[in-house]
Amino acid sequence: MPLPAWFHEVEVANKGEVTRAEFLKYRMKTFEQLDTNKDGKLSLDEFLKVAEPPYSHDGQGVPSLEERRTRARAEFQNLDTNRDGFIERAEAEAVVQAEFNQYDTDRDNKVTEPELRLIVQQAMQRAAAQRQQAEAQRRQGLVTISEFIEMQLREADHLDKSGDGKVTRDEFIAVVAGPQDGPQAKGLPPYEMRRQIALHKFQEIDTNKDGVLDRVEWTAHAVRQFIQLDLNKDHFLNEEEFKKAQAAEGAKLRALVQTLAPAQPRPAPAPAHPKPAPQPQGLAPGLPQGTR
Repeated sequence: MPLPAWFHEVEVANKGEVTRAEFLKYRMKTFEQLDTNKDGKLSLDEFLKVAEPPYSHDGQGVPSLEERRTRARAEFQNLDTNRDGFIERAEAEAVVQAEFNQYDTDRDNKVTEPELRLIVQQAMQRAAAQRQQAEAQRRQGLVTISEFIEMQLREADHLDKSGDGKVTRDEFIAVVAGPQDGPQAKGLPPYEMRRQIALHKFQEIDTNKDGVLDRVEWTAHAVRQFIQLDLNKDHFLNEEEFKKAQAAEGAKLRALVQTLAPAQPRPAPAPAHPKPAPQPQGLAPGLPQGTR
């Protein structure tokens, strides 16, 4: 377990321990450097120097100078416990003493390597637990690729009626297509159409075309599906992505049904109405010939 850098900087005698006095002296060096007028206290202007070199430097990923000054102002307010507008030496030392007390678990006024390693280990465990908790909260309702594969393999086990780790074409169609007749088939599309849809799905998974689906093919199919469904490429599937996948699958199924539906005969054209016989030219209709 690595030790903090301060331990190596303070513990120069290789005794394997740091006393309270050594720790206090080390931690108060910055206070003494900031106390430019040597009056034993820090004004706000003096304290804000911690945001500047050599105490802080600009760089990639580092807060800007103005942001560092804003944080320093907030820290100044925390340290100025008596609210007199200064950080007295006693106020700064109180913080250092409290920090040392956290390390000095056996209260012998010195911090040994075993004590410090245990504290570092516990801190790392707490940080790891917090990260896991944050990840669990972030993942609430999300599905990872391994979970998605496991879902697909459970479906494969449901289809594997023989229990040999493989799903034959007949096993697949028997479950996916549903019953051919009887009460359970009532209201379903024609069986032959359902069988063709199931066969089409089977052929998508059966990449080596041997008529059998093994767990390798199921896994590869699940991976392909996951990559396709993961629209935002965050390596998780959320509820919105599942909804879009269901809508896309429904559209794909409707298109397949259209190709499998038997062509309906076109209705015969309606017979044309006979044209009326032409009337004789010259005389008005209804008048006998020869009438003027």
